[in-house]
Amino acid sequence: MRTTINISDDVIKETETVYKANSRSEMIEIALKDAVRYKKLQQFMKLKGKIEFDEESIKKIRSAEIEESNAN
Repeated sequence: MRTTINISDDVIKETETVYKANSRSEMIEIALKDAVRYKKLQQFMKLKGKIEFDEESIKKIRSAEIEESNAN
């Protein structure tokens, strides 16, 4: 999707130094994906202490998934 946005030159330059992309469009897309991922992680971390996990069940499921992927 083509969108016109105004971003300060300073932000563009800083983003270019952080994200070595082939184009500005690619750089901005990667930066936006990182921003969304970071926000989701923050929201997830807010749940810490509010949700209880059965760690043994999780370990069993992970072990079964690993065994299944090794069998294939």
